[in-house]
Amino acid sequence: MLRQLAALVVSRRRELKAAWKQRLCAAPPKSPLANPEILFHRMNDTLDQLNACLCSHSLRRSLDGAPLQWAELREQCRCGLNPLLDYFETGAAAIATALPDLDEPRKTLLDQTWRVLAQREIALLCSVCCRVCTPALQPH
Repeated sequence: MLRQLAALVVSRRRELKAAWKQRLCAAPPKSPLANPEILFHRMNDTLDQLNACLCSHSLRRSLDGAPLQWAELREQCRCGLNPLLDYFETGAAAIATALPDLDEPRKTLLDQTWRVLAQREIALLCSVCCRVCTPALQPH
């Protein structure tokens, strides 16, 4: 099932990128790095990474823990300037648009894989950020 899903993503790459590009351009960039003209150049690499994840034998281990929801991913970057937040969220919406005919198990698997990839990439960029983001306030 994973290889078939990876092949489907590859076969719909053109439609996926077009929908993704449209969604990225719809919102104003939050930082210079979030400029859609810059992020477009990442799409092929990101889709290649998604394909590699889907073809990986270790994918199941990555999916053991539930991937973070988008709100939780945004909470990881308190300043909100990480350009990959919108990049991956719009990518998820584009996947849903470009692959509307997926059955529920495949849709869930693809969404979880996408979120694992997003979580890893967002955390990596945040780890080298020069801003010191304050942690969320804890209720007393």
